[in-house]
Amino acid sequence: MTIEVRQTALAYEAYLDEQRVGNLSMSRHGDVITAIHTEVDPDAEGKGVGSELARTLFDDARAAGRQVDVECKFVASWVKRHPEYQDLVVTPAVGGERT
Repeated sequence: MTIEVRQTALAYEAYLDEQRVGNLSMSRHGDVITAIHTEVDPDAEGKGVGSELARTLFDDARAAGRQVDVECKFVASWVKRHPEYQDLVVTPAVGGERT
């Protein structure tokens, strides 16, 4: 089983056998990509779909020299388990603003 991830203007979409089974919505502001929300179809849960979406987002951000602002709970949990991507995460500054 191969998960294919395709990028659109506002999301990464995951496909299994040409069927869309997941989505990671995002926005871009300058050099920052904001991970907003991840959804995976119930039938595809536990198959690594969400992880593949998150990994693709971070790999693309690294390749483009961008940072990631993590608003999505799933992506926040995922990146905690993958410290090799921590350097890309926008961190809160003093006063609550992100840098």
